[in-house]
Formats: sequence, C-alpha cells, structure tokens
Amino acid sequence: MFRPLALMSAAALGFLCTACGAEEEPIHPGETQDTRYGVAGSYPVTMTMSGAQPADEALLPGQASVVLAVDTGSRDKLRVSIKPLECDLTATMTGSSTFDLNPGSCRLVVPPHDEQQSSCTIVLAINEGSGGRDPVAGRVGLTFNASYTRRCADSSEPYFTGVLIKLEGT
Repeated sequence: MFRPLALMSAAALGFLCTACGAEEEPIHPGETQDTRYGVAGSYPVTMTMSGAQPADEALLPGQASVVLAVDTGSRDKLRVSIKPLECDLTATMTGSSTFDLNPGSCRLVVPPHDEQQSSCTIVLAINEGSGGRDPVAGRVGLTFNASYTRRCADSSEPYFTGVLIKLEGT
C-alpha cells in the first residue's frame, strides 16, 4: 500500500518540478553554445611586425587596439578591427575562445613628418592567421601572415614583402 503512494508522490513531485522550471532545457544534438561573446570586446595591444625593412616596421603603430565584435548575421563569425588601421576583416570561431582569421585587408595612411617627406599608404593583405582570448588571464593575441605593400607619393615603385604581424595584450 505504501509503495503505490510513494511512486505517485515521486511522479507528482517530478511533474511539479518540471512545470516550475527546475530542470534545464536539454541541449539538442548539433546545437552548440555561442562562445563569441566570451571573446568580444576592445583590447589594447602591442603590435610587432617581422619580415619588413626596419624603416617600414617603424611606420606601423607599436600600440593599437583590437576590437572583436559578434557578427549577428552568422553563428560563428566575428568582425575584427585593428585601430588605427582601417580593416575589412572577419574571423571564424574554432573553439570556445579561439578563432581563425579569414583573408582580408587593412590600410593605413601615414602622413609626412616634414616637408622633405611625402605621405605613404600601407596595405596589409592578410592571407591567414589565428587568435584567441585567455578567459582566465584576460589576455588576447592575434598572429597573421600578410603581404605588405607601401606606396609613397614621391616614389614611382611600391615596396612589397611578406610579413608576420603579432598583436598581444589585455
């Protein structure tokens, strides 16, 4: 007699808890949690470039800002900005806090420093790269290979080279 009553009480309690929302909604197979919000944000970084002439390395800013924003039109893409450069970049999430940089480009106009110098335009055509954010330490990093092109108003020939760019910060 007590056994049926105990089973009915357990069933009623389970039904009541379910109706109250005590149980979480099950995650459907194939559905993944959107982790882009864990890496989105604006981060001050140090920019280093290797592979170019020292004079060209000095043209890029040593201090920059990486802005990672969620691309609302996608489930796994980020918009990537590197200030003060003008960039058209996206990244695809590869893990909970890591991403691959998609091909794109960044541009920087360098004004003349004096009357003897002309303005130059630098274009970085990004071939491939990767990055991520350490959620515990809050550090962010981004590394990419790019074709570096410098065109100056007083030069008829542009300068081309392959470079490696690293951005690291908090």
